[in-house]
Amino acid sequence: MKIELFEREIPEFSNEMMTLTQVFAAFRSGEEVQMARYNLKNQPEMFQLYPQVLQMMAKEDGLPLTLVDGEITLIGDYPSVEDLTEITGLSFQNIACEEGCQDCSCHQ
Repeated sequence: MKIELFEREIPEFSNEMMTLTQVFAAFRSGEEVQMARYNLKNQPEMFQLYPQVLQMMAKEDGLPLTLVDGEITLIGDYPSVEDLTEITGLSFQNIACEEGCQDCSCHQ
């Protein structure tokens, strides 16, 4: 399974964005699940490879856009950890947790 996220620019920092970045980094070259994140400013060539992405870019709220195995699954918003769990069947809840963390769901 391949999950690809297309975005106009890097979003503002938040705990959710940090977790999303860590999830995508952890599964960049996974065996069962591969994840890639493309930024229009830094990787415009990747957008050209997907006609469905170019078509959605013409719409005001077309990005961010998430593809799963080439099919559009989310338009105009970033996938949440819950979305990624639903899509893949994997749990990502504690991927960003560290011992003693306060801002995540594990409450270590």
